Amino acid sequence: MQKKYKDEAEKLKGSYGFDTPEMDRVKNNQRNISSVKYKERVGSGTVVMETVNMERVCRNQENISLVKHKTQLQATSVGVTPELERVRQSQENISSASHIGCI
Repeated sequence: MQKKYKDEAEKLKGSYGFDTPEMDRVKNNQRNISSVKYKERVGSGTVVMETVNMERVCRNQENISLVKHKTQLQATSVGVTPELERVRQSQENISSASHIGCI
């Protein structure tokens, strides 16, 4: 039924030339009003009961967040390792090569 009505409306719309700027403005306002009324009827959101599972998820998220913040704030030195020395030497070689113009 809706499809048939829409098709008929499209035919009439084309033949009578209702696509004026004023009609476009009115259609847009009607769409906005309809959207606002729909949102008022439906509400701003859906209420979700806090279940045991939801509480567990919230606690886990808080714990993960706390761990991330703590690891960002408390950096610890690992000392000088052979791998760290190799990386430093490589960085120094790259840096001196780029100053000379080899890279």
